[in-house]
Amino acid sequence: MQGGLLVTSSVALSSTNRTTIYTTPSNHRSILRQLIVGNVDASSAATVKIELYDASSTTHFALTGATSIAANGYLWLNDILVGLQEGDLISATAGTADDLTVTTVVEQIVIGG
Repeated sequence: MQGGLLVTSSVALSSTNRTTIYTTPSNHRSILRQLIVGNVDASSAATVKIELYDASSTTHFALTGATSIAANGYLWLNDILVGLQEGDLISATAGTADDLTVTTVVEQIVIGG
């Protein structure tokens, strides 16, 4: 069995609205392998909430609660295996705008033709 393609997606959280970081494309399955959130504010902590959106149930599920990240700090979720189906997505909500960047490392696997 051939492995999937590793895909990196990064987004700067410019608002406090839920923001999509990664969406599983059509005809694919994906595995979230790593997620890194960096706080670019040198003087203040910032909070982030990470969620999985299950397209089949149209529901957001929390992967983290509102997690505080120290000034110039980061949150690194590594060695995780979150399976994603077509249309599922990973999103992040910042407690403060313009302080956080989020990066996902996902393995994409083509299904079908």
